[in-house]
Amino acid sequence: MKINRLSAILFTLLFLSCSRKPVIVDLPQSGNIDNLKKFFLRSESDSVKAGAVLEKYKIIQHLTHLRKMDSGGKKYYLLEKDDITKMINSVTEGIYLDYILVNRHGDIIYTNKNESLFGSNVNSGFESSPLYKCFMNRTEVYFGDVSFITPSSSVYSLYISSPVYVEGSFHGVLILQVDTKKISGVLDNGTEIFSRDGIIRITPSDERIFSKYGEFDKLDMQSLDVNGVVYSGIKDEKLRFSKFVFKDINWILMSKVF
Repeated sequence: MKINRLSAILFTLLFLSCSRKPVIVDLPQSGNIDNLKKFFLRSESDSVKAGAVLEKYKIIQHLTHLRKMDSGGKKYYLLEKDDITKMINSVTEGIYLDYILVNRHGDIIYTNKNESLFGSNVNSGFESSPLYKCFMNRTEVYFGDVSFITPSSSVYSLYISSPVYVEGSFHGVLILQVDTKKISGVLDNGTEIFSRDGIIRITPSDERIFSKYGEFDKLDMQSLDVNGVVYSGIKDEKLRFSKFVFKDINWILMSKVF
């Protein structure tokens, strides 16, 4: 694929383009659940649309071919990288930290920003990483819970991946990396999210991520599962706990009731 062909493709795309047990009370719901669901649906759609572009123009096959070349292959990759990024940007919302493309062999053949990952293989040294989990969950769009992309990273992220098939054959996965701050931005002020084991995943204060919510053991999980929401009074505050499930994500949202 020549550079001018990528530019023509890009032009076309841009043009178209608690001190007591929680009890259930009759209080109004917040917009947190709806906002979060919309965010996830948008990200899922972005992943599918970007994957379709990669499939249509056989980007994975082309980049895999360049990787097999000597130094000249990397030269052409660097020339085409910007156009590939613009192609993906043209069909997504532009809210992502990075795009990462892994071919069917596990080779990372494209990243927008994480250059240190380029050329690595997710099957070697990445077995505990979200990249490997995305690569292995290749049957449909997959949502990987909040974690670091690598042990040396300091950015908490969510991961959304979509398999890329060409003529029915699996060719790789596209991974979208989402900054947790983007998720906090669609929630009510002060909202925190923790997983079913009480580990905080999303919070305005990054230093609290991966710590355990202190009152988790007092939460009435049975009522939460049955009703989808429970309320609890802790000191002078009324707190709302809401269940949120989307594909592989199973979270509990905690927000203050004013």
